Amino acid sequence: EKDVSRKQKVARPDNGFEEMNSGVVRMNRCLHELVGDHPDFEVLCEPTRAPYYFRYLPNALAERLDQLEVQQLVDRLNEEIVENVQGRGFKSVMTTNAPGFVAIQISISSNEIPHTTFEALARWGRLLHTTYQSTSEMETDLCSNELHSSPTEVSAT
Repeated sequence: EKDVSRKQKVARPDNGFEEMNSGVVRMNRCLHELVGDHPDFEVLCEPTRAPYYFRYLPNALAERLDQLEVQQLVDRLNEEIVENVQGRGFKSVMTTNAPGFVAIQISISSNEIPHTTFEALARWGRLLHTTYQSTSEMETDLCSNELHSSPTEVSAT
């Protein structure tokens, strides 16, 4: 009887590890669902992995991802999203270089809530993408105005 109780005590740390690991998998599954349900994110792996990998890929840019400038913009967006989120205390969020692109990597710990982390990423993604869209539209307008202006108007500016 004493031998059985000793074995049970030895087995408890393994059970604790399994419980902790299953908690991480559960949180990754939650994160995986959030990423999969959002039109501006791309799933890159199954939720059984820790850390979990995905990327911000605005739906408006997904069809143009074969263009180099769009690929560079998406990489820059992912880097800036992570930089801003880390600056607000989300230390479990990092970038990683996947083959050919930049991805977001999250190692959720037991004291973090996947929803909160994901919402911070989504908010920064929308904000930065909107900022880049506005800048791009202003540059396009500026270039088209210069093309239609007279030489005097251009030299005067």
